[in-house]
Amino acid sequence: MDVIASFLAGSILSWAMPICLLIAITIWYVVIVRRRSGDE
Repeated sequence: MDVIASFLAGSILSWAMPICLLIAITIWYVVIVRRRSGDE
């Protein structure tokens, strides 16, 4: 059972981490664009 749990945890992390990183970069980009458009 431990092998299956380890495999599932690894597979979930292997797709969840890039998606979370993409979401974080998108939010950061939107915040920067809003600040720059507000300055002008």
